[in-house]
Amino acid sequence: MPPAALLLTCALLTAATSTEGATQPSPTASDERVTIDAQGRLRIHPLPVAPAFRNVWPEAWEEKFRDRVNASLQASDIQPGKYGGTFFENEKASYPQAFIGFLKGQRKEALKFLQQDDDAAWSKQLTMGVDWFPSFTIRGQVRKYFFFGQYLEPAYRRRMFASAQVWTEIDPLRRPNPFWKPPAQRAKAGEGWTPEYHNSWVDVRSTDNLRAMREVAVYLMAEETGNRATAQLYKEHLRAYVTALFQTGMGEWDSANYLSHGLTAYLQLYDFAQDPEVKLLAKAHLDWTCTAAAVKYYRGAWAGPNIRDYGNIGVHDGASGEFWHYFGDWAQPAAKPYRDFVHLATSAYRPPAAVVALARKDFPRPVEVLASKPSYDGWTKPGGETAPTYHETTWFGHHTQMGSLPQGHFDQAGMNLNGFRLLAENPRRGVDTVIPFTSLDYNHSHASATNGGDRLGQRKGALVWLNARPRTNVYFFLPKDAAITETPGVTFIRLPRTWLALHWLNARPAGHDAAATAKVCGGKRPFPEDQVWRAETGEGPGGFALEVGEPETHGDFADFQQAVRTKSRVDLARLAQGEAHFQAADATRVGVKLTNDRTWVVFRDGQPHDWKTHGALWAGAGSPVSLGWKEGVLKVQAGGHTFEGKLAEGRYAFTNLGP
Repeated sequence: MPPAALLLTCALLTAATSTEGATQPSPTASDERVTIDAQGRLRIHPLPVAPAFRNVWPEAWEEKFRDRVNASLQASDIQPGKYGGTFFENEKASYPQAFIGFLKGQRKEALKFLQQDDDAAWSKQLTMGVDWFPSFTIRGQVRKYFFFGQYLEPAYRRRMFASAQVWTEIDPLRRPNPFWKPPAQRAKAGEGWTPEYHNSWVDVRSTDNLRAMREVAVYLMAEETGNRATAQLYKEHLRAYVTALFQTGMGEWDSANYLSHGLTAYLQLYDFAQDPEVKLLAKAHLDWTCTAAAVKYYRGAWAGPNIRDYGNIGVHDGASGEFWHYFGDWAQPAAKPYRDFVHLATSAYRPPAAVVALARKDFPRPVEVLASKPSYDGWTKPGGETAPTYHETTWFGHHTQMGSLPQGHFDQAGMNLNGFRLLAENPRRGVDTVIPFTSLDYNHSHASATNGGDRLGQRKGALVWLNARPRTNVYFFLPKDAAITETPGVTFIRLPRTWLALHWLNARPAGHDAAATAKVCGGKRPFPEDQVWRAETGEGPGGFALEVGEPETHGDFADFQQAVRTKSRVDLARLAQGEAHFQAADATRVGVKLTNDRTWVVFRDGQPHDWKTHGALWAGAGSPVSLGWKEGVLKVQAGGHTFEGKLAEGRYAFTNLGP
């Protein structure tokens, strides 16, 4: 194999003599990107995007967005020059922090950091000291190049251009890399993600968010440098992925930890792509992603279910922290905002007005939405999967959002699947979170912990939770200040504007669990205002039924208790066979039957639920959002606004209507 220096020389000669390659960087803007307005706020000016690609907001919404961005900038305690390092993907943190530092006036220090040579040998020898390998790094590189480009030293920007021209002269994915080593020659055994372990010129990982960062960055830099063959190849990659979103959804669906990373990847494409068709594909992705987020966003927090849940509980935690800048609906800013808000702050993209209203739950309630999700790697299958893998039920009450999957939680192989979460409005801290779980042995979070025996059935605001295993501990993550009242067979939980009744199915409450509380609420991610409460099932199947009460439906708490005592019914006639039925005080009926396979059996209104009717990505009578399975037409109606986005034959069109 020729030495790296010779490879670089050959690559430079190829780029220099190419008939299709551009010869110099695109012109930069001349107007100031950051100013101070009459209110003393920092006002960030994204690169302009033509009206044909934009969702227009009322000016009052733009003002509130600026307020939220400024609140996050003020709360970001970043010292000049103290941004972090550049080893492998450390730019995941250091580049956004340097961007924030720049916006806050640390221009000299931020630019010095951003223009330093990368310390990796492969970057020095293959791409002129500019690192184009890890996905998180290249996400930051493109915003540095395009948005901050006018502030970079011209020689450095030319070097970035030349390095990107080499990097994208052919597809960098799996391009033979001279720094790759066979396993026997590696310094360390095991798995790694650097070129030493993967024979490529770019990150090979293909989770939804990392794939998005890779494909967007390669496309943008190939387009910029005139490497048209690579740009065309990646245009089709982008088209295929966005088409899959509108056909069958996202494998990393609604992740409280990762959905925002996909958002920030495609913001680059929307802001910087020159091809109008690609810019529209970027908008399609962002419109879809913001819709998915709006369904799960509630008063600044994140509802369930969702995959890859890392215990992102409460206001501003995980993806909700970034989407808060778009959606608001909770006044208090984050004490320590996650750094990636800087991508939203410097982007021209805004979600459709109807999607913002959806996030703020500005639509007639209560209402039930039935949704579906593909498998984690569904996008790898030609034409997509034939049927969904996951079936989700979400109920929007007046002060409550409750969602579930029939299989409940799944905590294995990094999936961290949260199968149930209830959020209840709390005027002081935004929301209270309630999560039942059946194990204290978990990976990233109790929010996906299970002993493997759970089966759930939900109809509107009523739910049956059965566990197949005898003598199971059922834990409940609850706020400490929840008022808990024990009555024969029923436990009442009183939250500020939401009331819960737990009906015990071959189980009995055991009260506060100090040891479980210490583990769940006192670890690296502490929850000082919450606790863990426990119940125990008996021999044979057991669990609980849950129903929700609110002032609009039951008057006051005493009326709710009376209605539950006199009208709710539990049917355990077939419990020994693993089947239980429940009728809530409002006459909603739901049931579940334990199974040993993926043929979930849920009874809704007394009838077995037909999962073939539960295939749309979002649907339901009165649902404010709809997108049919493999139909490609997304509709959102909320707050007096209507949005429609249609992806047909790989091309996107959209309309916004409203007051």
